[in-house]
Amino acid sequence: MRKAFALATTALAASVGAAFWTSAAGGGDDRTAVSCSSEATIGYFGPNTGPAASIGEELRNWSVFYARQWNKRGNRPRIKLVEGDTQFDPKEVATIAQQFVSNRDLLAVIGPGASQEVLAAKPIFKRAGMPYIAASATRTSLTDGTNSTFFRIAAPDAVQALSTSGFMVNRLKVKNVFVVDDQSSYSVPLAGEVTKLLRRARVNVKRTSITQKQSDFSSVITGIPSETDVVYLPIQLPSQMQLFGQQLREQGKRITIFSSDAGYSPDFKIVGSYFSTFGPDVRTFTGARATVSAYFAEFGKKAPLTTFGPLGYITGITVVQAVGRACRDGNATRAEVLREMRRTNLRTSIIGQPVRFTARGDRVGARFFTFQITKTGPKTVR
Repeated sequence: MRKAFALATTALAASVGAAFWTSAAGGGDDRTAVSCSSEATIGYFGPNTGPAASIGEELRNWSVFYARQWNKRGNRPRIKLVEGDTQFDPKEVATIAQQFVSNRDLLAVIGPGASQEVLAAKPIFKRAGMPYIAASATRTSLTDGTNSTFFRIAAPDAVQALSTSGFMVNRLKVKNVFVVDDQSSYSVPLAGEVTKLLRRARVNVKRTSITQKQSDFSSVITGIPSETDVVYLPIQLPSQMQLFGQQLREQGKRITIFSSDAGYSPDFKIVGSYFSTFGPDVRTFTGARATVSAYFAEFGKKAPLTTFGPLGYITGITVVQAVGRACRDGNATRAEVLREMRRTNLRTSIIGQPVRFTARGDRVGARFFTFQITKTGPKTVR
């Protein structure tokens, strides 16, 4: 991370013994009132290190940025942040989630980052009544009604599948598509839904899988039929997308690549490729300029800014403001914060859109945007 928090931050050890957390499970309670007239504690966790660290740094910076602004403005309660690094590992997510629920002062959580991380946190947070919100977890089933304390800013993959398949059919006029998933709980259902929609549109689709630890894709690429119009890569790691694209070119195949959420990353730069992601380029919104300038002033001129971070900023706003409202009488419970989260009603946001939630935790009106990578960077095409 670039520089230390001005917030009161507690670093969490990621390697706490499972036996301890078994005995500590249930230490938190959604009905336990805590004093928060002067200070309130919230948690943040995400993939600060590990294979998704390039995205994780941006998510972390933006997710805590509003809390820093809140404190600097002298708002009450002052926000104390407890932070954990998931390392993009569901086991670490479970460990940190147990730490969070066992901290009786902790009222709500920002994060985690990916769909498989949310799945790991789900039973722990649900049991403790812990409200939590993810910027970028898109697996459709995360808001199927069984995840009662969860919210998200990104649109679900059901929306992405419609957007992606529609763009391929109507704009790219595809006839043959080769789909490659990475076997994750995010990638597999998204690949399946896009495959179904393409086939319904009479597109010929072939499909295979890789793993997130794989770096040699030569055999997969060799098996891509010559008549393929698009290789669809709904995978999570931008570095893998880049390697796949490079190896595709090395084999002399000039097939167009279409990736998903993580396509807006400095690690993926195959010119001519497309990607679908859950947020717009905030640089295009006049109303976001002051916040973007303040972000760079806070974290440095070279701090990462893609479509991930601004959604993280919104998660910070919703949690901090919900906690602030719940603490007006000097005390709050997790149940009260959850109720206030459900009442979120921002008329606009850094992405130029209002923010309200459905009963299941999805953002009302959330959608996906399509970009193409050019020599000068990603450009919005839809």
